Amino acid sequence: MLYMLHSLYTTYLTAQRMNTLYFYDTTEEDKKILEQSLSKYSLVFYSTPISIETISEKASAISVFVTSTVTREMIEKMPDLKLISCRSAGYNNIDIQAATERNITVVTVPSYGEHTVAEYAFSLLLSLTRRLPETVKIVKDAVCLSPNLLQGMDLYNKTIGIIGTGKIGKRVIDIAKGFGMNVIAYDLFQDTVAAQQSSFSYVSLEELYRGSDVISLHAPLTQENTHLLSDTAFSQMKQGVYIINTARGELIDTKALILALEKGIVGGVGLDVVEGEKLLRERCSVTATHSHEDPHILEESFYITSLLSNPRVILTPHTAYNTKEAIERILATTSDTIQKFFEGTIINEIQPQNSSCGRLVLVRHTESEWNARGIWTGSRDAKLSIKGFEDARLLGDILRDITFQHAYASQQIRTMETLSSLLGALQQPVVPVTRDKALNERDYGEYTGKNKHEMKKILGDDLFEKVRRGWNTPIPQGETLKHVYQRIVPYYLEEILPRIRRGENILIVSHGNALRALMKYIESISDEEIENTEMMFGGAVTYILDNEGRAKRKDIRTTSSLTYDTHI
Repeated sequence: MLYMLHSLYTTYLTAQRMNTLYFYDTTEEDKKILEQSLSKYSLVFYSTPISIETISEKASAISVFVTSTVTREMIEKMPDLKLISCRSAGYNNIDIQAATERNITVVTVPSYGEHTVAEYAFSLLLSLTRRLPETVKIVKDAVCLSPNLLQGMDLYNKTIGIIGTGKIGKRVIDIAKGFGMNVIAYDLFQDTVAAQQSSFSYVSLEELYRGSDVISLHAPLTQENTHLLSDTAFSQMKQGVYIINTARGELIDTKALILALEKGIVGGVGLDVVEGEKLLRERCSVTATHSHEDPHILEESFYITSLLSNPRVILTPHTAYNTKEAIERILATTSDTIQKFFEGTIINEIQPQNSSCGRLVLVRHTESEWNARGIWTGSRDAKLSIKGFEDARLLGDILRDITFQHAYASQQIRTMETLSSLLGALQQPVVPVTRDKALNERDYGEYTGKNKHEMKKILGDDLFEKVRRGWNTPIPQGETLKHVYQRIVPYYLEEILPRIRRGENILIVSHGNALRALMKYIESISDEEIENTEMMFGGAVTYILDNEGRAKRKDIRTTSSLTYDTHI
């Protein structure tokens, strides 16, 4: 019996040793701890990030830090790979789609240092607001300057805006409260219990931008929030706002940040992460050695050099996590997760958002000849005015960052003329177009062709507004907005939403009332509130949707460059 048990145990150990684990981005201290905790496995260590040259066909598992990028090509060259272990909370450095296709499990360290990172965020903020780098440099250089030139700012009674209220964001809120700061926050998934307990309030992004003296980023990086802080976002902020980013560099458009610093919109910025941070770690600069590489490398090098030369910028090499205690927690969790995986239990597996989900963009047709004359067009045909064609081309300009896979329009000619001019300005490959009566404008019945100003006098102000904006106000031989809703929403759910779920970006060019009816569903607007909802001319509404086709995030763009984000 004892012999059998010994034999089984020997077989088990042999099977474990057959699992070869490759660790990248490791220090000597990492190696010592991991060798002790994972002694029954065959371990290979690299101090450098993962590369095609250092991967192995024998790898059963790989473990990487944020300094490594695991690509599809690498995954395909490791046929025995079963596990990718990220020694970090984030996983945007992993090709998740490629791993999913191969049924490879991806795990993270979901909680290792909320206190660690939050404390670092405040060290950056205090260093900026009290101008410590400049002060220390002056003392070292023995330069005498007027105290006015080193004047700082109190945090007490200032407002800090927290974007992302996960574990780190909540800890930053607690620290901010300790300094006597007012706290507002934004998150797609609001923790109302925490908000009540810690006395902070959730607001829209626009309100956060307008109201914050300090903005601190603690959100994960997704396709939807890449360049969350853009030219548009900075244009809405208080003059002299301080920005802190210890999350992911790509949350900020670096070019836009540099311009905001130049304009004085941003008074100071503390960055532990930045776009192209690999270049920062390698201490690269703009040199001829990059001439053969991706032009983005040159651009990122230029931006990093610009930030490093700015006295109002503190830039550190992704080191907010780096305390003795946090490293020990990371390695302990990594070891435990790997051991449990090979014993048949998966913990800390990522639950990524549906990255394949596309965007929905709504555009109202531009000015028609009947619009210009103030006439109710309804289901009748009317061509665009000259201004209408010009405005449609401007709409194309503000949507050039989106590649559309399909477009929809009503059967009226004014939407097709708008769509044709818009697509021409986009300068994209041919976009398939579907025209359908479900997207037609509301039928104004007997009021079709009537002058709106004259009808206002006949109907009176109240009834006129109800006819124009009301939910169920009847029109002789015409449609109510409710009727439009009943034809457009089923079409949206059955025809358009499945495409978006498959990852397609969809453009709809329709009419004011047709789009208002659709927005009622998408934004869950009540019958009463719909009367105050407008679909503007000269603008585009972009939605990130949930699985039911309702809005998670809304972005409004206009040809006057006014843009704002709204959490739905």
